Amino acid sequence: MKKIYLYFIMLFFSVGVFAAENKEVKLILLGTKGGPSLLSSEVLPQSTALVVGQDVYLIDAGYGASYRLLEAGIKLKDIKGIFITHMHSDHILDYPSLIMNSWLSGLKHPVQIFGPQGIKNSTDDIYSAFKRDIQLRIEDEGRADIRSLMKLNEYRQGQVYQDDNISVTALAVPHSPFEMGEAYDFRFQVGDKVIVFSGDMNFNKPFIKFAKNADILVSEVVHLEGVKGLAQRMGYGQKFIDAVISHHITTQDVGKTAQQAKVKHLVLSHLVPAEDKTLTDAKWKSEISPFYSGKITVGKDGMSFQVQ
Repeated sequence: MKKIYLYFIMLFFSVGVFAAENKEVKLILLGTKGGPSLLSSEVLPQSTALVVGQDVYLIDAGYGASYRLLEAGIKLKDIKGIFITHMHSDHILDYPSLIMNSWLSGLKHPVQIFGPQGIKNSTDDIYSAFKRDIQLRIEDEGRADIRSLMKLNEYRQGQVYQDDNISVTALAVPHSPFEMGEAYDFRFQVGDKVIVFSGDMNFNKPFIKFAKNADILVSEVVHLEGVKGLAQRMGYGQKFIDAVISHHITTQDVGKTAQQAKVKHLVLSHLVPAEDKTLTDAKWKSEISPFYSGKITVGKDGMSFQVQ
């Protein structure tokens, strides 16, 4: 009996890997800006899409994620999962739009939603805000109840999700002013490929093991001098500068992390600051390349990668 049980477990995993390997896998940077300010339509706050065949998985939902998906030719009704790293507004401001827009754009299947503690209460608040609209559209248009389609999960560290496309594991990371256990990174296994997404974090040794041998690491990054310039332009003081720098990982530490983890391709996103034209791709790379010998891509909104 035990042998039969193990056989079916192995069969389940092999079928999942086979299914993913025979589908096109694409990574799309929807929003690459770090921070909540909205200063330009050229670069919007953090969100990323992983597309496996026709199934769409969102990692964070910064403002404009719905629109960026449409720009990429992706149908909102194809969203299968939403994974939130933490509850800062630049990572969740488009979350209400995503669930409402997908529902109103022909969604028929359940969407698995994973967020840290608080996501359920926040989602209930969204339903409350649109209560009258939801009620009328169910009664008048015959739509399925949105609350029956959105499957909410408050996760903790460890494996959080698996289907025939992907397996997802979460790691708790330090990101002040949140307490430990309120901010996470994700490791996606897609067939034989590994894509790791950092939320916001400081340098963190456990993350090096978590990201080990990743084919792609999508990492946030902060530029120290750039933050000082941002504060000056926006009229903020030293407290703002100290807070931003302490909340994020520096170019030097991103390079060291990727090198020690033996990451094959480092993709920079959640750039802080993102709108500073003096921070060219060459400048970002020049501050990371002394510490990391692999491929570096400075992310731009709408940038797409085939995962092969």
